[in-house]
Amino acid sequence: MTQDAEPIAGRTDPMEERWVSLAREGNEDAFASLVRAHQDRLYHVALRLVGHPADAQDAVQESLLQVWQHLDGFRGEAQFSTWVMRILINRCHNVLRARKLTVPLPDDIGSAEGLPQAPSAEDLAVRAQRRDAVRAAVLSLPFDQRAPLVLTVFGGYTHAETGRILGISETAAKVRAHRGRKTLLARLQEWR
Repeated sequence: MTQDAEPIAGRTDPMEERWVSLAREGNEDAFASLVRAHQDRLYHVALRLVGHPADAQDAVQESLLQVWQHLDGFRGEAQFSTWVMRILINRCHNVLRARKLTVPLPDDIGSAEGLPQAPSAEDLAVRAQRRDAVRAAVLSLPFDQRAPLVLTVFGGYTHAETGRILGISETAAKVRAHRGRKTLLARLQEWR
C-alpha cells in the first residue's frame, strides 16, 4: 500500500498506527508523514465543501493544527483518516457558517480531460457555463446534503465511512447523498 492509499474499510494501516503512536510521543517527523499521507484528500474535500482554494487551504491547515494539538485525544476507535476528516468537515462547516455566502468554485477544478485539440469558442463557452452551473448547484446544497455527496463522489469514501466521518448512520449518509444528487439533477435540468 502506498502512503497515499486509504486503508480498506474496517482495517487500519500498521504504518499509520505507528506514525500515530510516534506522533503522540511528540515525534514531528511521524506527524509529517501522517500529513503527507492525508493532505491531498483533505484539500480536495475541503475545496469542494467551501468552494475557494484559500479557504480550503486554511481549513486543512487549521484542521491539521487541531489534530496535532489534540492527538492525545485520538482514541483509535475509528481510523485516523476518519477522525481527521471529521475535524476537517467541522472546520469547513464553521467557515461556511461564518461566510454565510455561496461562492462559486474556482475554474481550475474539474476541468474536462480529453478535450478536442481546437474546440470552438462556442463549445468552450457552453462548457464553462455548464461547469459553473454544476459548481454553483453543488455549493447551493444544504451542508447536510453537500458533505455526504462530496465525501462519496469526490472523496472516494463509502457510505459507511462517510457516516462515520459525519457521525451519522450509513443509511443516513446514503439518504443525504441521494437527496443531494436528486436536488442537483433538478437544479441542473436545463443542462441535460
